[in-house]
Amino acid sequence: MAGFSNVSAVVVPLDGSELAESALPYAVELARLFGARVVLLRVLEEMRPLYDARRHEVVWLDPANPHLHLLSPELLKPEVDRLTAAGIAVEPVVRLGDPRVEIIREAAEQPDRLVVLASHGRGGLGRVVLGSTATRVLQLAPVPVLVVRARGRADQPDGIRFGRIVVPLDGSSLGEQALLPAVELTRRSAATLELVRVAETYRDELPDLPPSMLTSPSYRDIVAQFAALEREAGAYLDGIADRLAADEVAATTEVLSGDPARQLLAYAERESPDLVVMTSHGRGGLARWFFGSVTDKLLTASRVPVLIVRTHEPDQA
Repeated sequence: MAGFSNVSAVVVPLDGSELAESALPYAVELARLFGARVVLLRVLEEMRPLYDARRHEVVWLDPANPHLHLLSPELLKPEVDRLTAAGIAVEPVVRLGDPRVEIIREAAEQPDRLVVLASHGRGGLGRVVLGSTATRVLQLAPVPVLVVRARGRADQPDGIRFGRIVVPLDGSSLGEQALLPAVELTRRSAATLELVRVAETYRDELPDLPPSMLTSPSYRDIVAQFAALEREAGAYLDGIADRLAADEVAATTEVLSGDPARQLLAYAERESPDLVVMTSHGRGGLARWFFGSVTDKLLTASRVPVLIVRTHEPDQA
């Protein structure tokens, strides 16, 4: 993540659908913030016919006869024109093969890139899980990936502004690696930075006890433990905020209590921030955050864009 402050290209995978174009307004804003170009990537499957309007003939695409140099401007012209009109430098790229492989390959060409993709492409908004392509990119892309909620063209915003940026933290050094890109985006967009931690108290799972039991020593001990967890979470966030303040970055803090997945989703829906920035790993590693209950909930159930940052062990950061 050392190169996040020098993002040179924003890669946007497109599949020809309006829903996939939901990523474009976010790519435009990121390109403006970083002075980067936008790489529009269309991956075509092997052995399929395509009409070449300039040559007035049907071209069969296969590894021996790809014609990709002819197809790049032809396939992506509407999107190129749209971004060019917005003053963005655009590079159209058409590749032949498996989208899951080719998107990752394009993203990995340089370390100072990031990917912006819609949560659903041709599958539509009714799906409750990420498509196989998006899932694979999130798992293997070596660069940050911004996932946005897919919308029809008529519902897509004309422009995007990152005014409020939220960083969920779990107390781990790996989770804190989301701070670097969040701070960089905060500075460039003059956004408000909000730090959130969920104290895993699970208060809502306590049994519905009669009044006489609410004063029992065991119940009081449980409540006291919950309160201690909440204080610990608050002290942790205050420490992070103080550290950021020393670098002239202001941040607010919010402590939530309960199940992390449910609480963060409720917070995102209630507060409607412009962006959530979080890491692919957290306190418990891959299974705890990445496509576990927390990240998966935000990616598939929330309407808020989520920037997933791939983490590195401390000696690799």
